[in-house]
Amino acid sequence: MRATYRNDEDVARLHIESLLARHRQQVDAIPEHLRHLYARRVARSLAGQAALVGAVIVAMAAAAPPALGVLDDGAATIALLAAWATSALAYVVGRELAGGRLLRAISSDVQQSGDVHADRARIEAAAPEARVRSMIDAEERRSVAFPLAGVVVLAPLTLHLAIYCSFGGWLSTWSDLIEDFDSWVRFSVVLVGHVHALMAYLAFRHARQIHAASTLDLAAGVPSGAARALGFATLASLFPGGLLFLIPPLIVLATGAVIVPAFGVARGRILAERQLIEA
Repeated sequence: MRATYRNDEDVARLHIESLLARHRQQVDAIPEHLRHLYARRVARSLAGQAALVGAVIVAMAAAAPPALGVLDDGAATIALLAAWATSALAYVVGRELAGGRLLRAISSDVQQSGDVHADRARIEAAAPEARVRSMIDAEERRSVAFPLAGVVVLAPLTLHLAIYCSFGGWLSTWSDLIEDFDSWVRFSVVLVGHVHALMAYLAFRHARQIHAASTLDLAAGVPSGAARALGFATLASLFPGGLLFLIPPLIVLATGAVIVPAFGVARGRILAERQLIEA
């Protein structure tokens, strides 16, 4: 009986070796565009998270009490610019980390536990390309929600900064520029900070709808999201903006008209990626 049992184990080990060789071949055969697609989605997600953290820091710097001494040194404006720089760095880091994460996930499917019969069954069932496709799909919603939310909360003030510089702000010294624009950041946080939070929520909602939609629906332009987001943002800015001769709602409407096309861009990006996966 013992000899038979050992013989069974030896056969199982030999089978495992052949299965591992097959697995390595399957890993090598994974289309390169799938690896790149996963890396891009992970990178977008990480960059978006960095942007959202940066937006929170901007709001905190703008709302800090004067006693802390951060309202007169352009901290909020510096934080705004740093948020974009950090987001770009996070994207680069995310692409590098994605490869290692993918490799670890694929390797975990063929990790041996010492139970040769259980290992053989698990390795035999391993499907590297299916595993990669599953991870790509799992990353889809995050790869839309975080970067889209990051853009809609950072882009308005960034656009305002660009307009401010184009109308003569660039003639000021750097210290004067960031200190002067900080006043606008504080004004924005007080009057339309809730609009930024609403836009971030709508971005996450839009990402959920995109993820739930079929490829055919995405190709048909569903969900749209942009017009709805612009309408909600403008309505939200009526309080307290409506008390100031409707100036804040008009600014939100004009700014939003430039920013909300990002909702359509996000849908188009996912549509193109799905078509690439399904090709």
